[in-house]
Amino acid sequence: MKFKDLILEDGRRKEIIRTLVKDIIELYKKENDGEFYLPDYKDEDKDFYEFPNFGEAFVLEVVLEPNESLESFKVNANYYHNEDIIEVTIEYNPNNKTRMTYDLVGELNEIIAHEIRHINQKIKGTFDLSGPEEEDPYKYYTQPHELDAQVFGFKRLSKITKTPMDVVVKRWFKTHGDVHRLTNEQAQDVISKILNYRK
Repeated sequence: MKFKDLILEDGRRKEIIRTLVKDIIELYKKENDGEFYLPDYKDEDKDFYEFPNFGEAFVLEVVLEPNESLESFKVNANYYHNEDIIEVTIEYNPNNKTRMTYDLVGELNEIIAHEIRHINQKIKGTFDLSGPEEEDPYKYYTQPHELDAQVFGFKRLSKITKTPMDVVVKRWFKTHGDVHRLTNEQAQDVISKILNYRK
């Protein structure tokens, strides 16, 4: 399978990502703190997101955590493939909440694309996702399914911000040290693997 075939940046996936980011931002603007489930929060008659021709229904759990010690925000996400849940945690400074929305939209596009990619991996069986969660940061970020999802997410961010892929990737690893917890050498190696990724 060629890299371009695996990326599948078609209209359907872009629409899914846009919908999820829009729903998260609407929730973020209305709520300040807590744990929320989409699409149920928006539409009580819908327990799951179900998109035509996608092949998997799933829930989006959004956790909002105000934190005045942060300068802006931190976003993290996980896909729990056994439960069909994407969990997104947004920790943010409530004093800067409205000013950071534009940057948050970009970050959410990257992270949602990443997690949607994991769902796509599960549907297509392109990678084995059944193993235990890797705890070593370097081993975690260099797993084949993680490299694939990172490429997909960063390509999305590169496209919507009209920023070269290498700039997007290097910037993320520079500003998200507390998330990836890699040494400088390890981060450079992971960046190289992402930029030279071919399936």
